[in-house]
Amino acid sequence: MVRFRFAPLLALSALLLLAGPAAAQKGALLEKTIDVPRDTKIAVDIAYEKSALLSVESVNDPKARDIETAKESDPKDATFLLMRFHYKNEDYVSHKVKLRAVLLDANDAVLAEGGRSGTLDANQTDDTLTFPMKVKTLDWPNAAKMKVIATFLK
Repeated sequence: MVRFRFAPLLALSALLLLAGPAAAQKGALLEKTIDVPRDTKIAVDIAYEKSALLSVESVNDPKARDIETAKESDPKDATFLLMRFHYKNEDYVSHKVKLRAVLLDANDAVLAEGGRSGTLDANQTDDTLTFPMKVKTLDWPNAAKMKVIATFLK
């Protein structure tokens, strides 16, 4: 029995040695509220180490005709937007990011959200991460702002 008295201490020491480097590596959770990207790119300017989310643009926005059609015949109609984030990464290593975008109305009610995980490739001056976001066609004109949440992982 005496020989096993130090076994828990040795096991704890081994766990601390293994967890030490992993615990030292930390990412970041960054967020910013921006205008809704409708007709132009909107600056995001979220930076982490040598990488940055530069701007975002929306693709496949509901047009005035789509909104009128939804009002007249199908109020539950939905549109799939594409949110295209432009980024740069001047680092020699890639960075993993979990990206979310939340469309909010003037009262901060959530109208739609979407996101994805991806990699910011090393040595890129202008590349993109794109994901779909489903929004009710009638809610699109009410979108007043967009919250961008980026979780950078190590």
